[in-house]
Amino acid sequence: MGRTNSTYRNHLDELINRFKPFRKALRKENRKHLDTLWEHVHSFASAGDYMNASNPVFPALISIMIGQQKKISELEKRIEELE
Repeated sequence: MGRTNSTYRNHLDELINRFKPFRKALRKENRKHLDTLWEHVHSFASAGDYMNASNPVFPALISIMIGQQKKISELEKRIEELE
């Protein structure tokens, strides 16, 4: 028997597709930043899938925040090493 429910990754792809007009309206220099946020979402997709949330936006936002916090921590460590 096949899977009847869409996967979290399918929901993510739908969410990202809904943001295509938004991305198109951004200035070119800002599009890469939005793309980076979507990369964060994809990198934590397994956790979002495991959560089995009814709304994919919530785990997507948490994934973005985790990705940004990870980057902040890496930069703080580099600054500390340079000081």
